[in-house]
Amino acid sequence: EFIGHYTMTCEDPANTTLWSRVHRNTYLDIEGDLLPLANDLKQLPMPFMDPAVIQPLSIPVVFANAPSMKAIQAAGIVTSYFGMISENRPVRFPVHVGEIPQGNAIVIADSQANLPPGLSLNGMAAPTIAMRTNPNDPFGKVLVVSGSDPDQLIIAAQAVALQTNLLQGSDVSISSGFHLPEKQQPDAAPRWAGTQKVIPLWDYASTEQMQGDGSVPLNVYFRIPPDLYFGDMSNATLRLAYRYNSVPIGPISSMQVRVNNAFLVSIPLIPGQDVSRRSQADVAVPVVNLRPFSNSLSFDFTFQVMKRGGCQDTTPMNMQGAILRDSYLDLSQYPHYAPLPNLEIFANAGFPFTRFADLSETTVVLPTTPTEQEIETFVTLMGHFGRQTGYPSLRVSVAGPEALQQGAQTDFLVLGTGDDQPGFEKISGSLPVVLQSGQIRVHDTQGFFVPLLRNAWWKLQGSQHTESGDLSISGSPDAIIEGIRSPFSSREARSLVAIRLRDSSVFEPFLSTFLNVQQSSDISGSVAILHGAQFQSFRIGAAVYHAGVLPWWVWLRITLMPYPWAVAIVAMALAFILAVWVRQWLRSKARARLRPTR
Repeated sequence: EFIGHYTMTCEDPANTTLWSRVHRNTYLDIEGDLLPLANDLKQLPMPFMDPAVIQPLSIPVVFANAPSMKAIQAAGIVTSYFGMISENRPVRFPVHVGEIPQGNAIVIADSQANLPPGLSLNGMAAPTIAMRTNPNDPFGKVLVVSGSDPDQLIIAAQAVALQTNLLQGSDVSISSGFHLPEKQQPDAAPRWAGTQKVIPLWDYASTEQMQGDGSVPLNVYFRIPPDLYFGDMSNATLRLAYRYNSVPIGPISSMQVRVNNAFLVSIPLIPGQDVSRRSQADVAVPVVNLRPFSNSLSFDFTFQVMKRGGCQDTTPMNMQGAILRDSYLDLSQYPHYAPLPNLEIFANAGFPFTRFADLSETTVVLPTTPTEQEIETFVTLMGHFGRQTGYPSLRVSVAGPEALQQGAQTDFLVLGTGDDQPGFEKISGSLPVVLQSGQIRVHDTQGFFVPLLRNAWWKLQGSQHTESGDLSISGSPDAIIEGIRSPFSSREARSLVAIRLRDSSVFEPFLSTFLNVQQSSDISGSVAILHGAQFQSFRIGAAVYHAGVLPWWVWLRITLMPYPWAVAIVAMALAFILAVWVRQWLRSKARARLRPTR
């Protein structure tokens, strides 16, 4: 539909009365012959994933037989690579054991003897990556990641994830000289804005995205580390350098600046005779308007036409504005110190596991014999983590319930259903919510001495506290996500996130809903419960621990802030100590002055 005129004379092409609409039933019909592709690893991630396609994607992962924990780990490393490549669209990785489905698929094997004969990989005694035609589909391709033992399989998966120049031809054997990059440092994910220095906006947008004629806003999307601690510093600084054509515009032209659709400022665009006028402004960005992970900045050039009269008030074609390379957002003053548990940043960014982008300090706990759906949940989460960090999960560990033991210095992600994951029994006493007889029961998470103090004559403040087990809800939820401090680590604060699904029938709605809402706040707090296609989130208990480190002066200020009287006492004590020292110093000087000289 197209409306091309709204008056007989003096039409303004920018008038909102003029519009056009392309309807949903528009389609492009292409006819031709489908030709088979050559088996060449150099094409990766093609044909399994086309980065230019924006529709949701599903890539099957196939195991020749029941996989070992290391085979599952290798699959997670490979899927994290494809998730990293997908960038802005979620990817599902349905898991099959045995038969290879039609289309494109990834085959994982820790023994090449288990591979189907049609893949022709027998006799290779090294970590091997190959591309073959799908034996069940002449137009489908199979990416084979294999080794003669589980350790070689892990090396092959890591080689795929790193996409080195070695991957060429129909198959490649990884030599003993293959080495992993250095372990990732905290909060060093490539897609997270670095806070050691200012954040140039041009690092997150192309030239085309940073200039326009005012018809649409210019948007910049960026991810900040989820553990930034803003404290009492209420504003970050946005240094904005911009350029525009000042000749054809009128006196009320302006540029609107927004962060996450929240209005920040309107900057006047001054008319003049400069075809390229450059200006600069510092904009205060309230940190309360920043989301904990994914954020957007919007610059809307609103051009008013210079009035000339005589049917000449039409929009010229040379109205242009641009955001320049000198523009940046300054978050360098904020330390990394995140209060946990916080399931919102887990859903948004995989935090705290992705604090190290290679997941070097993460152990995923699966049932002893995981089902296809449980493995799919794991590999899909690895793809989600890789998509948010821009780095594959090279060092993630996968283990059974036996990994949940005292002294474990690692973060745990526990996955499974209630009937086949013994790990839930080991942590049930620490979880704020448990399922018992089809009911949700809430544990008291406020400490051992709280019941005693509440029964004392002075009572504790906050009489609305619900005792352990008093809150129950009938009906079993489809899934529960819970975050707690790991009960297995005593030396330092470690995290544990448990994802418990009711049964195998809810894996599909859980993954679909999780991927749909992962950048929203639907999943937040310390407990998130799924009913149907909707999450409900709660914060249960007052227990808080932290990930990251604060500078000592910030820590001291936070510690003393609730106790202003302590500041006075500390100041008096320091003054007294200083006075004693000064007195002794002055007396020693006096004695030295009065001592007779010979």
